[in-house]
Amino acid sequence: MRTTLIICLLAVGLFLVPQSTLGVKMSIVSVTAYSYNGGSYPHNITASGKRVREGIVAVSRDVERNLKLKFGDKVMLHGLGVFEFQDRMASRWRLKADIFMHSNRKASRFGVRRHIVLVKLV
Repeated sequence: MRTTLIICLLAVGLFLVPQSTLGVKMSIVSVTAYSYNGGSYPHNITASGKRVREGIVAVSRDVERNLKLKFGDKVMLHGLGVFEFQDRMASRWRLKADIFMHSNRKASRFGVRRHIVLVKLV
């Protein structure tokens, strides 16, 4: 009887263990900022066809592939916030993210921030 009780308790314990449901995909990137000073199409349009605005991030194609990003996906840049993936960078860039800012001054003051963790939010 004691053996049966122990086996039953072990079996119950196996079913009570929480299963992980959240998959985290991440990449370490260098982050820069860009801005738009007027002008004409296509400089104010993202690769997804949306107009540029704060809260949008462009990523290099290798990061897009590695994280399996689709336009509209939310990503978190550690220490900078959550951004919407709506743009991609030229194919020459590697391990890079570029965030949009409304002013040139603000973007140039941002500079380059290295080794920021980019996490796809699922």
